[in-house]
Amino acid sequence: MDKQIVITFGNDQILSEIKAKHPDRNLLLYQALNQNDKLMLLDYSGKEPVFQSPVLYDILSHTGADKWNGFISFSAMDLNFDQQKVFDARINKLRSNGLPDGMHSIYSLNYHKDINQRVILATWNSYSDFELWKNGSHEFIPKEYRDSPSFYSHEAYYTPAKTTETKSSY
Repeated sequence: MDKQIVITFGNDQILSEIKAKHPDRNLLLYQALNQNDKLMLLDYSGKEPVFQSPVLYDILSHTGADKWNGFISFSAMDLNFDQQKVFDARINKLRSNGLPDGMHSIYSLNYHKDINQRVILATWNSYSDFELWKNGSHEFIPKEYRDSPSFYSHEAYYTPAKTTETKSSY
């Protein structure tokens, strides 16, 4: 298994240039859901980062067959030691029970060299599949964590970007 997933952010021109300079990598360009100008470039090769300002995530576990051409969700949170144990048990249960309908794969990550900053990255068929699952009260972040005044979390959602290159082909 690869050891890291690396991302960076920028505009269409800069991220497209990075992709063009590294054709040996399968660099994936995404846009934030409903925000065409918020772009992210993702590298799951496990090789040395090629980005000038990389955000590195160490892979703790992975289940499923990746399909990077659909919707992806990120859920990031800071967890103390006890919360990590509960969280890992929830992720392991999800992994062992089989992935929900529409989810292709799930990664448990931590921000590079900081085990307290945890991230769940999941690949999905679509945003609607994710919403159906999430609204079924199967969230990654337990309610008791969210209710704590010291708890921090952030969620972000991405779809494959419509680059200048693909926009001109319409």
